[in-house]
Amino acid sequence: MPLRPPFLLVVTLFASTVFGQSETRPRIRPLPKQSLNAKSGPAVGSPLPAFEAMDAEGKKQTFETLKGPKGLVLAFQRSADWCPYCKTQLVDLNSKLEDFRKKGMNVVSLTYDSAAVLQNFAARQNIKFVMLSDPESKVIRTFDILNTNVEPGTPQYGIPFPGTYVVNQKGIITAKYFSEDYTERYSAASILTREYGVDGVLKETVETPQLKLTYSASDSTLAPGRRVTLIIDVQAKPKMHVYAPGVEHYIPIDWEMKESKYWVALPAAYPASRMLNLPVIKETVPVFDGKFRIVRDVAIGLESELAPAFEAERTLAIEGTFRYQACDDKECYLPKTLPLKWTFPVGKLDTQRVPEPLQRKPK
Repeated sequence: MPLRPPFLLVVTLFASTVFGQSETRPRIRPLPKQSLNAKSGPAVGSPLPAFEAMDAEGKKQTFETLKGPKGLVLAFQRSADWCPYCKTQLVDLNSKLEDFRKKGMNVVSLTYDSAAVLQNFAARQNIKFVMLSDPESKVIRTFDILNTNVEPGTPQYGIPFPGTYVVNQKGIITAKYFSEDYTERYSAASILTREYGVDGVLKETVETPQLKLTYSASDSTLAPGRRVTLIIDVQAKPKMHVYAPGVEHYIPIDWEMKESKYWVALPAAYPASRMLNLPVIKETVPVFDGKFRIVRDVAIGLESELAPAFEAERTLAIEGTFRYQACDDKECYLPKTLPLKWTFPVGKLDTQRVPEPLQRKPK
């Protein structure tokens, strides 16, 4: 029969069952008022508000003209001119455009920029998806995400709180990705990982007598302010199981991340466990067996925060550990702790602006 471990371990990790929602996290730096994403618009499960907007070529577009066979990924950005986090995220979305299209999803962005600004940016960065122009912020107001921290009359007035909606073919919002800080942006690969369970990159595999663990990441490169998803795929050996967080009297799996002033790890999201009955000792406990996946997001600091961590090649190492105790139908084995390490090249933000005559002026 399974042997009871000799001590009780209390863990503080918890599972996030709702992906893509705004999450409160420890700050890498103090958060200025202008960074607060006070609104994230319509809720998951609600219909997408009806809208129409002109694209960069002057053609009127609606949800019906824009959606793919399975739906739409709609990214609201502050500006494709002066906002480096927005421009970098738009380029990132463009790099994963074909991956979204393979899932039946079209990708569209919307900003308050003029069509001329969008044309300039799209040509410079070879953007292949539709970029919508909302110069009077009508669509932004329809979605109730107008940034009210910005003073009227300034060139920035009219911008949205930035975020991304995932919408199915019937126009229902199935997920949304907003962060508290406008400088923190979900990567396109992170959305693909969370929405569609795609395989990670930068894979490393560790095998023990009880299980095979493969850890990876949604992205192969990072950028300042990016939010990346780390992935652990576990294949338990036949007849083996490990204990889920929240179990009593047994040692649960525990994915810990090192503390860092360069990045912040959010809580891990675990799959549903199954209840295993142990008739000899009259207990039923939550376990994982077979193959299962755990994911967690890491938010990267800004350029000034990351600089001290860079070596000559601008790489950033993110480290953690995975602790588990495996049991079979006869015994529990000694706990093991496996080291985890991801090393990412870190790119730079897009800071180039459109020509001065195209730039938005104060009113």
